[in-house]
Formats: sequence, structure tokens, C-alpha cells
Amino acid sequence: MSSASELLRDPLVELSVAWTAAQKILGLTIPAWEPDTIRIELERAKIPPTDALMTKLLGAQTVVTGPVWTYDHDVLFALALACDGLPAAAEALHHPTPEQLCWLMKELSALTGHTFNEEDGFDPDTIDPAIAAVLHDEGMAVAPAELAFAQDALDRFLQSGKEIAKQVAKAWKNTEKMSSDALRRTLHEEPKSAFDVQMHRLIECRLYVLERSDRRSRQNAALQHSI
Repeated sequence: MSSASELLRDPLVELSVAWTAAQKILGLTIPAWEPDTIRIELERAKIPPTDALMTKLLGAQTVVTGPVWTYDHDVLFALALACDGLPAAAEALHHPTPEQLCWLMKELSALTGHTFNEEDGFDPDTIDPAIAAVLHDEGMAVAPAELAFAQDALDRFLQSGKEIAKQVAKAWKNTEKMSSDALRRTLHEEPKSAFDVQMHRLIECRLYVLERSDRRSRQNAALQHSI
């Protein structure tokens, strides 16, 4: 059995890894396939087409076949949930966490080879405010690095909180360079101020991305050595 097949059976397989593995097993024409075709071909390859796996593969297909996710925030948010194998809900608004949005940016780059920033990325009138709303709902004053392009929109939500944002941004420049272990130790300290809360949320986002990046690296390494 190939490593690619094993990865597709892993419920924790990352979205971009699942897409690469599926192409390796099913062929490079998979972007043009209907969902039922993907499901049938997985079954023929003796790989269970679980709801979570299909969600990831169809999410990746959405990214590589069209630009709708660059200007429709609900599609983008659904993709963030798809990274965790959570299917889109037709009658509901999708509301990912900041951590899930951070990881989505990494997966979008892995799928497209593109780095998203203020100058070259999403529609600033639709995507940035939506992401800023998620961060604001979480009480965050500074956007994580992966979502920095939404900082201007977030600032507009935080007219009265600009001073703490400056303090957090300044402190974060050094904190984000800390090792994973050091960051985890910091989280053991109970936040005692608004500043502490902001730093904790940024650390949680940073650790989330580091952990998912490490998992994806291991999976890609296994994929490279597959039969």
C-alpha cells in the first residue's frame, strides 16, 4: 500500500496534502471531475470517501478551479472549515476561528503557490472586513501575521483601542520569534490585563500554525517517499 493511500485514510491529513495525494493516485485530471466521480474513483482505489476527506478534496478543487473564494467571504470561510473536514452548510453562515483562518492562508499558498498580502490578495472591500469582524469578535486588536492584510479593516473596528494595538504589535515582534516550547510556557500564565489577553490570542494562533505546519511537513515527506 502506498503512503499516498495511507495519507488519504488519515482523518488528520491536511487539505493540500490530501489534494496532492489524490492527484497522485487518481490522476491530474481530478480538478475537472464531478464530486460523484471523485467518490467512485476513491472507492475503486479502496480508499473510503469519508465526508471529511471529500470535504477537503472538494475544498481544494474550489481553490484551484476558480477565483470565487478571493471575493466571497462565505466561500473563503467555508474553506477554512473544510481544512478540518467540516462540510459547508448551505443554509448557514460559516464562522471559522482566527486559528482556522490563519491555517487556511497557509493551505491556500500551498495549493496556489501564491503569497497573499495587502497589495496582492483578496478583495479588500469584501474579504478584509469579514476577517476583521472575526478577529474583533474574538477580542483581538492585532491581526496574526497570516491575516495582516486585514489589519486596516480591524483598526476601523477598534477606534478606541489603537493604543493597546500599538503596545501589542511592538511586544509581538519579539515574542513571535520565541520557540514553540517557550510560547507554550507563556500560555500557562493567567492573563491579567487586556494586553495579556491580546498576546495570548496571538500566541495561540502562532502555535496552531506551527503545529499544523509540522504535521503537513511530515505528511508531505511521507508522500515524497510513497510507492
